[in-house]
Amino acid sequence: MNAHVGESSLSNYRVAITPDCPRAAGKTVALPGSKGAPDAVRWNGVELVSERLVLRPASERDLDFYFELRNRPEILARPGREPRPRSEVERQLRGWIDRWQEHGFGTWTVFQRGSDQRLGRVELDPMGPGWAGISPDEIEVGFIVDPTYWNRGIATEATDLVAADCFSRDGLNRLVALTTIDNKSSLRTLEKLGMRHRGETQHEGGDHTTYELFELVRPARQP
Repeated sequence: MNAHVGESSLSNYRVAITPDCPRAAGKTVALPGSKGAPDAVRWNGVELVSERLVLRPASERDLDFYFELRNRPEILARPGREPRPRSEVERQLRGWIDRWQEHGFGTWTVFQRGSDQRLGRVELDPMGPGWAGISPDEIEVGFIVDPTYWNRGIATEATDLVAADCFSRDGLNRLVALTTIDNKSSLRTLEKLGMRHRGETQHEGGDHTTYELFELVRPARQP
């Protein structure tokens, strides 16, 4: 399932931040409801941990996985999808890595906890100009899961982790998501996350595709 991408449960999780993360250098954070930070930080940047998953910032080590994922028949069967050469996927991956250095957030690679099995990704990306009714500075969340692991709640669980991190560590107040009305799997995931439908949008320089616009607002702080 994927999205060009009902309040979020913002599930309990653990997060560790290493000195290479520009937004929180040198800090280790345990969020409310967690059992403390991970015993060891294995990767630069941030590592998010839930019962089933571990999320790590996208890295060069993920290239083989993303090249294969992008060209899976199930992914190419979606409207407008064409095969991509490895060089193009590599350029995209490099952009994700650079975004981490620039913004302190970006694309997360989703792993099965306790193994090196990659399951998909959750991507955070500034919307940029040209979207009707959306500020260019808004942050879009999108997700894609390896078809082998569809219908197991991976997208919901992973995106929930990322949203909680955005609203705590990064201090963001809102995330938006776009999907098309025929993408039923993405619509179900957005509903499970508690994202609220806010209308429709199109990109002024695009192919006039109409996207459904959803938002997730940072929960009010408890007194």
